[in-house]
Amino acid sequence: MHGGNLQIGLLGVSSFASVALLMPLVRSVALRYGVIDRPAAGKLHTTVTPYLGGVAILITGLGASTFLPSWSAQGVGIVVGAVVVGLVGLVDDMRTLNPGPRLVMEAAAASLAFFTGARIHLVNGPVDWVLTVTWLVVLTNSFNLLDNMDGAAAVIGSATAVALAVAAVLGGQVLVGGMAAVVAGSCLGFLLYNWYPARIFMGDAGSLFVGFLLAGLALKLRFPVGHVAGVAAVALLAGLALFDTTLVVISRAWHRRPIYMGGTDHTSHRLMRLGMSTPAVGVVLMVVTGMCGAIGVAVGRGALSPWVVLPVGAVGLSALVAFLSYEAAQDRPALTLPGVEPAVLAEAVE
Repeated sequence: MHGGNLQIGLLGVSSFASVALLMPLVRSVALRYGVIDRPAAGKLHTTVTPYLGGVAILITGLGASTFLPSWSAQGVGIVVGAVVVGLVGLVDDMRTLNPGPRLVMEAAAASLAFFTGARIHLVNGPVDWVLTVTWLVVLTNSFNLLDNMDGAAAVIGSATAVALAVAAVLGGQVLVGGMAAVVAGSCLGFLLYNWYPARIFMGDAGSLFVGFLLAGLALKLRFPVGHVAGVAAVALLAGLALFDTTLVVISRAWHRRPIYMGGTDHTSHRLMRLGMSTPAVGVVLMVVTGMCGAIGVAVGRGALSPWVVLPVGAVGLSALVAFLSYEAAQDRPALTLPGVEPAVLAEAVE
């Protein structure tokens, strides 16, 4: 095995072990200090569950970055920015923040990443800054929104990170691949405790940290194809996260509900409305994310044309949105989820 690839593999395995070993400690701390999520209307869990799972991911990610010394010059803005938004998320986990200040801090972290080299290259001007900040903030919050049921954020985060790592390795980008492996290993280590029924939640600290890292790493990828294909490849790598956010925004705008408030109108909840169990939904989310990642890598390497993938994908996603929206609106019997009333699941997808 090539030395760089061996390093990537070791980073992934060590990150998995680190998070898995830290999780009992952070769970104990969360329970002791009352950093918990209580069951309530609109929530699927039925027992008091601690937050702070993301703290173990944040500590592991920050520590692992020190084993990639050259990364400090190329990706310090991404790592520091991810830590900043992760700490903002931690504060939000402990005491709810208003959306405004949180977005300001996320934009500041995104700007740091931009000025240290993680950017969209389009016209080499202010437009690039606007596009970069928008991309980082949107994808960061997309992953935050995906943390809506047991295992969801972890399976999507790990599958996306694996796709990023593969794309980086194929392009000879060991440092990007290494950090992507750290995210993948961390998410899988966390999944041991977050798979249904979850013993701990990732919380905003983890979902924002993971989302920002993945969004920043995607900007560092370099593909041997044209600009359009490169953009399409990156979008496909984060395909499910972007799809879910788009679906939720459209749904809430249509029903005149605040976008920033929680709800049960996500892709995962709609799949549950079709009768799927929580573990089954988790498997579906991982498979779909993996498929999006594989197609994204193929487009980025020139094996598939974006002019074929994008139109077909647009039609398919539009049909899927229409189907999920229609099915979610139908009257259905209670789902087989112990302790959860049907009204809870139907609340925001009527």
